[in-house]
Amino acid sequence: MTRARLRTAPHRLQQAPARLAPAPTRSERRLTGRQLQARRLRIWAQDPRCADCRQLVDYPDGFELDHEVALVNGGADTDANCRVRCHGCHEAKTARDLAAARS
Repeated sequence: MTRARLRTAPHRLQQAPARLAPAPTRSERRLTGRQLQARRLRIWAQDPRCADCRQLVDYPDGFELDHEVALVNGGADTDANCRVRCHGCHEAKTARDLAAARS
């Protein structure tokens, strides 16, 4: 019986890139779909007024669910960090959050 010698691949081959996706960013981990809609109803039911101007807002289209400490500034995506804001107050707070994130 003759033994054949196996040839090995040359060392110039490179390791294949990792197939794992990079870890999701904070904004990619936030709630979506039915879980988000359930949160919107839960937070609105606790206090249906804008957190800033105290205007009574309609469900579901009269408000934005906003993070008190924005995700971009290190806030958590939890019910305790969410507030109801009318569209105008939400726009103003978002501008302030983005300005704080840049500085």
